Amino acid sequence: MKNHFVAKMFLIGLLGVLSLLLSNFQNVIELPQEITSQYNSTQIKLLLLINPLVLLFISVLVGNLFFRKVGLEVPILSSKFNRQRIQPLIRDFLKVGVLSGMVLGVIIILIAGVSEKVTGSNVVNSPLSSDLNLITRLMYGGVTEEIIMRFGLMTFLVWIIVRISKSKSNLVFVSAILISSLLFALGHLPIVYSTAEVVSFGLVAYVLIGNSVGGLVYGYLYWKKGLECSMISHMSTHITFVVANFFL
Repeated sequence: MKNHFVAKMFLIGLLGVLSLLLSNFQNVIELPQEITSQYNSTQIKLLLLINPLVLLFISVLVGNLFFRKVGLEVPILSSKFNRQRIQPLIRDFLKVGVLSGMVLGVIIILIAGVSEKVTGSNVVNSPLSSDLNLITRLMYGGVTEEIIMRFGLMTFLVWIIVRISKSKSNLVFVSAILISSLLFALGHLPIVYSTAEVVSFGLVAYVLIGNSVGGLVYGYLYWKKGLECSMISHMSTHITFVVANFFL
């Protein structure tokens, strides 16, 4: 059963990684001329899959080793199909996930708007200016990133803190959520420095705050509800961005 679960998690994460092929990353990040002159766009896309594939593989293995030990759950994907048990979970996850994702999407858009007013320029990685394909947003952002950041990284952090503190108190989970969210936000800074002409304090603050707030919500949902709920919330956030971009 565990082997089936690992395979299932890797497969859905792999679909997210492959969805990156649908997006043109040369419009999203500025690649060095040494790469663009040596490889064509298809080859560049394939090369860009290597890092997320490695991270996905490690995250699935690490998460599978520790999530049950620390009391975290993947209630739908880790169990045998039982319609009577799964249907209430799906309804609950859809309700909580969609609502939280929509609210979070609006909050991040407002943060981006305030940041643009403060910095006087368009922010890098704005939720309303992404060229990423919708399927990439939903599958990679909503599914693969949750496997990597929540199931892999957050689970590992909880396990490490539990081992050190000898406790499974709420503070342990809150600490893991905060650390994983901050690391996710910091991971966006290289893109900022490679694409922005001027990196101001306001821009760095937006990147850190805008990307951390999502991690806090998704981490909380993983802790209190289950990984699938955080996935639905993350996908709903991206849908909110797309809808807002259409009207704005």
